[in-house]
Order: sequence, then structure tokens, then C-alpha cells
Amino acid sequence: MGLTVDDIKKRIDAVMARYRHASVTSAGGLTLNMTPGKLYEAWVLSVILENLRNHERYEVILVGSDKMRLRSSGGPIDRSFAYFALRQRGQSLLEVWTDIEILTLSHHLRRGELPPQRGDCHELDIVILPAGIRSGFPPHNLVRMAVECKNTAFQKHMMRAALGVRRELSYLTTPRRTSFSIWPRRDVAADPASVLAVYSTDPTVAEYDEAGQVFGVDFIHEPM
Repeated sequence: MGLTVDDIKKRIDAVMARYRHASVTSAGGLTLNMTPGKLYEAWVLSVILENLRNHERYEVILVGSDKMRLRSSGGPIDRSFAYFALRQRGQSLLEVWTDIEILTLSHHLRRGELPPQRGDCHELDIVILPAGIRSGFPPHNLVRMAVECKNTAFQKHMMRAALGVRRELSYLTTPRRTSFSIWPRRDVAADPASVLAVYSTDPTVAEYDEAGQVFGVDFIHEPM
């Protein structure tokens, strides 16, 4: 028998509570009033944080909000929303954000101005960035990991969209070292060497992974 929605929420909230900063005193969970799509995004976020803690040995700390309020619509970095600091030896190295719009490679190549035009930004469901970006739209070359979450039947146009995101993040090249030692991957055929992962509840997504590997895109089945 599969998990109920309440079971899923409890599992996500249990993981998130583990990373709660001492200044976050709210007893409310992150998953209250979430749509199914946002609930899956929170599920994948919890999976990513657990893997970074277990495989990369990061200390994960939820900071930036006294209400454990994650962003739910796209936009620039805004530190009134919650994010997760990834620390090693007491130093914040990376940050994990939800629903951030990043400036594209094409914006960089044409020396685009700010504020960006409609085609200059792409929203990422989950993104890992260097620590310390105070505000604004992060440029493509600062993305360390980009994640798309699909709680729906996975179709070929979703693969095409992911390949488009890959092109707006990096050039195809020989494998380069990422910012990670083991997980999610050490090397990727991209410059800058950002990791791009597409998670879906539909097992069909795994059928796209072999082709995706050529361009450095991981297609991952992650059921709830």
C-alpha cells in the first residue's frame, strides 16, 4: 500500500525539522497547504538534502525565515524566504533555494541588461548556489546544481525542455569536475560544470536517462 498524503507530509516535515536553525521557532511544517506539485518539490528537496548530508558530509541548516516559509513562485534571491545553508568545518559553502530564476547563458553572451527581459531568465524548482549571494538573479555560471521536479506523467516535451535548460546553463564539453565529490556526480560534460537533474514520480522518466547522459542531464525516478 502506498503512502497517503498525510504520510508524505509527515516524512517531509520530519526531515526539514532536522535542519531547523535555532532561530526558527515555529512548530508549523513546511508542507502545510501545498499543491501536489509543490509537495513533490518539497519531497525531492528532502531527498537532496539527505544525500548531501550523508554523501558529501555537509551540515545542513535551515535559515532565513522565522516561519519555515519556502518560496513557492519564481523570482530573484530574496532572503525573507527560507533557504538551506550547506556548511563544512563551520563555514557556509553553498546554499539550497527553491523557485529561483537564473540569468541564462544567452543573456550573458549578448551582454543583456537588467532588469532582464522575459527570455533572459529560467526558473529552477531547486537550485544550489555559492553561499553569500545577497539578492538579484544569479547568473548561469554560479549554478552548482539545478533541479526540475515533475509530479505527473513524464512526456518527451519535458525532456526537450530539460535539454533547453542545459543549453542555457553550459556548453557541451569533455567531462569537468563539479562542486561535489560523490553525490550527485563528480564530473559532468558541461562548462560551467553544473549538475542538472530532472526528478519525476513517473518511472518512464528513466527511459530518457541514457540519452540525457550525453549532455549531462540526469533523469531520475523518485516516487513518493
